[in-house]
Amino acid sequence: MKATNSAPLILKLVGFILILSSLIDFITLLIPIKSQDNAWVASTFTQLVDRGIIPMIGLAFLFLSYFLESGTIASERSKPFLSIRFWALILSSLLGLTFLFIAPLHMNNTRILAEQSNKQIDDRAANLTADLNNKVQQRQDQLTAALKDEKQRQLLDQQLAQISQAIASGQLKGDQLTQATQAQKELQDLKTNPSAIESKAKDFRNQGLIKIADEQKQLKAQAETDFRKTSIRVGLSSLLLALGYSIIGWTGLRELGVFRGSRLKAPTR
Repeated sequence: MKATNSAPLILKLVGFILILSSLIDFITLLIPIKSQDNAWVASTFTQLVDRGIIPMIGLAFLFLSYFLESGTIASERSKPFLSIRFWALILSSLLGLTFLFIAPLHMNNTRILAEQSNKQIDDRAANLTADLNNKVQQRQDQLTAALKDEKQRQLLDQQLAQISQAIASGQLKGDQLTQATQAQKELQDLKTNPSAIESKAKDFRNQGLIKIADEQKQLKAQAETDFRKTSIRVGLSSLLLALGYSIIGWTGLRELGVFRGSRLKAPTR
């Protein structure tokens, strides 16, 4: 019998602990406020929504304890403002409004973050393109200058002779042979046709640009997917929490008689 009588007290205690610890957690998340930092706003909204179910569980325990005690939550209609249940219902209504506002705010903030992310990806691609162009141009200038120098031309002849000797010896197999043959062809082209440097530089630049563009496209697609998932998940979860808290709050307040204007009026004859 004692276990049965203690059940409402235990439920009430657990409910209070869940509600108060959640409120402390929410306040801690909001301090310090960095409303101008979109990343902080997104992280805060996400954490608030992820933890938003805990106060609802606390409210459920609290109201269940009152139901076990009296069979209803509306046992104090005469003085609802002095009841803990009344303020718990007010808190539920306020949380409902809070999560209702969070949903569109988070979606808009996520859109801003997505735009910022795309800009960062574009800036990164532009920097990589500029670096590629500079490196290709520097290498092209070095090769052009080297072919005009007699010592460099002799060195090129020596390299060609070494590669040809290695290929002829049969010591190179597989990938080594393929790479050596390709190097021999490229060096021979440079020797016989110095103007081919520009063509090869152009080909190398185009390959690099294609790689940068593909990476840029992949990063944008991944970022868009991640932001869309976050926006939908947090937005819908926030709306569900808003709906749940609002139903709890407004239904409970109506059951307490708060919305009945004639509740305190004396009956007329």
